[in-house]
Amino acid sequence: MTFSIRRGLLAASVLSLTATALFGQVAVAKKTYKEPRLTVSTQRLAAALHCPVPLVRGKGKQPLMLVTGTGYTGAEAYAIGSAALKTLGRPICYVDFPYRTTGDIQISTQYLVYGLRTMAQRAGRPIAVFGISQGALLPRIALTYWPSLGKKVTDVIAVAGTQHGTTLIGECSAAKPCMPAAWQQRAGSKLLKAINSQRDESPGPTAWTTVRSATDETVQPQTGPNPTSSLKGASNILIQSVCPGRKTGHIGSALDSVTFAAALDALGHKGPANVKRFPKNVCASLLAPGLSSSAKAAGAFVPDPQTPAPPVPAEPRVQKWVSFLVPAVAWGRG
Repeated sequence: MTFSIRRGLLAASVLSLTATALFGQVAVAKKTYKEPRLTVSTQRLAAALHCPVPLVRGKGKQPLMLVTGTGYTGAEAYAIGSAALKTLGRPICYVDFPYRTTGDIQISTQYLVYGLRTMAQRAGRPIAVFGISQGALLPRIALTYWPSLGKKVTDVIAVAGTQHGTTLIGECSAAKPCMPAAWQQRAGSKLLKAINSQRDESPGPTAWTTVRSATDETVQPQTGPNPTSSLKGASNILIQSVCPGRKTGHIGSALDSVTFAAALDALGHKGPANVKRFPKNVCASLLAPGLSSSAKAAGAFVPDPQTPAPPVPAEPRVQKWVSFLVPAVAWGRG
């Protein structure tokens, strides 16, 4: 046997062993990543899930989970958008997060994880998610650290999300305490730094669509090279790019005709929303179908007696499961 042949066989053997080792590492990563344990009692988690438009197992249109933002209960968010949501003709559920969604986001995420699991199980098929503000961030956290949810959620429509934090939250300090969710959604918070250190901003096989407004008075920046509500790997839509000159505020982003068109398009096609498929008259109306006034919609609910979380002098401690770098193979990527 010549030297060149022996060298070739040796190289082939090395490549084979390397490939085997890499495959073994991927298999081990998939097998060893353990999703965080839910620490909230099942009784509390179950009591927080509500389905005003009931689920029918295996029948009808794909169900939709509505995820509320900071300062609102799920019931209030549903009441605000119910006229538009009912035009979808879909089963709809929502979660009432503790403290009007102003508590520790790491705890609120557990409520959503339970809600998504339960809703998909009851429906007998994958579901879709529509979230506003913190409600756009929570699904991302859930699908990042609980990758098994990827098979249960086909689409996330994330509106005005605090994905990379907002610069418009006032001072939070020991002298000026803030509610936990305010600390955590500030630009540069420890929680968001941990989440944004993950390899994938749009995890899993799930299709991600984000919608934002340049004139958002709560979540900024929304323009420039790094809009806070945009996600790498998602279809990122600026309302003013579709309807130039439109002035849409934070809550109004969820009620906007462009957002509704994005949701319909994402839900009606495989993959995220595509602006090229939007109706030509999408800018003819400011609001989604069924809504005649955003002010009227915002006043449609009876305030929930649930109280906000007490202000705290420092940001809640980032839990170990948030700091853990989730392997890409856990989402079926590697």
